[in-house]
Amino acid sequence: MPRHRFVEHTGELELHLHAADLAALFEEAARALAQTMAEDARGAPTQPEAHVEITSADRETLLVDWLNELVGRAEIEKCVYWDVHVTRANDTHLEATVRGRAPTSPRTAVKAATWHRVRVSPTPTGVDATIVLDV
Repeated sequence: MPRHRFVEHTGELELHLHAADLAALFEEAARALAQTMAEDARGAPTQPEAHVEITSADRETLLVDWLNELVGRAEIEKCVYWDVHVTRANDTHLEATVRGRAPTSPRTAVKAATWHRVRVSPTPTGVDATIVLDV
């Protein structure tokens, strides 16, 4: 079962993720980001579905690029992305459909996903990741 937890830093938030595979890990990362940004992130989407496709050098870069794509969309569209379905993910490529929700209870503004302590590693039960968000 996917899960995540947070470790606070001054001006930063360290995010630890675990999921059964890369697709589920990227979905969980999106939900964790949405939960960070809005108290009511889990509500029904208010935006139409959008397709996202990202190609990066490696899985750590892909995780940073994925979260920064969602941060950018959140800023432009004034919404968060809890409703996310990753249709394809490997070490260098991700395809997903996302539906945003305009939150009524914003929580924390996220500036960016950073390279500080970023790690994506296979485990006996799936995939673990650590990434720091600049808040």
